[in-house]
Amino acid sequence: MLSDKMVKSLSAVTSTIKETDEYLEFEKQKKLVRNNSETKALIEKARSIQNRLMELPEEERNNDYAESLQNEYEDIVENSSVYEYAKAESAFVTMLQEALGTIIESVDIDI
Repeated sequence: MLSDKMVKSLSAVTSTIKETDEYLEFEKQKKLVRNNSETKALIEKARSIQNRLMELPEEERNNDYAESLQNEYEDIVENSSVYEYAKAESAFVTMLQEALGTIIESVDIDI
């Protein structure tokens, strides 16, 4: 569906992304996590807690259960390996969102 010109342009963008500090740091952190099953398990647990918190109805977000989940999450991210991974992931995703936002704004899809 994509033209050859579009594929080449996207390849160039992808190559540029892979040269960014955000990408390189995220890749470094992913490699460290892959080699440490304990850290990987903690990250998965933190994500599970985040998902449970996001699924809570608005009226239940200030109850004891929500508070205990939040406390458990905070305890997990105090682990420096988990924190460094989460920080790198967040910076990389933010950079990608900004890049995609720039593309979307540039093509003017408004009616």
